[in-house]
Amino acid sequence: MPRNLVTVAGHALPEPATYDANTATIVDSARNVEGKVVGAVIRNDVAKVSMTWRYLTVQQWSTINKLFNPAYGGNFYNTVEFFDQTSATWITRRMYVNDRSAGMWIRDINGNLQGWKDCKLNLIEV
Repeated sequence: MPRNLVTVAGHALPEPATYDANTATIVDSARNVEGKVVGAVIRNDVAKVSMTWRYLTVQQWSTINKLFNPAYGGNFYNTVEFFDQTSATWITRRMYVNDRSAGMWIRDINGNLQGWKDCKLNLIEV
């Protein structure tokens, strides 16, 4: 069985439709009086993972969102295992989630929502 691309707090996320990795270098920089950039690297290799799912059930999307919500036993900061573009293997980092979005997909004949489409979230290293 293949390994999950992303696991949050020990919970494997469903296979995303898209998976985008970003590795940032944080630099404190400015231009001097000659117009040249002067600066210093504050931190290397800060990870960000962006994922989308085309369709998720109401329960799947709820479970993912609850991982980041303390009112449901989740945490703002979580241990995240993900496939890293630099090391070409799975790594574990402490990350937080930013805005999450999804569009209504389908309702049953009683009007109950059954699923979400175009679900999106980003996980960003602390």
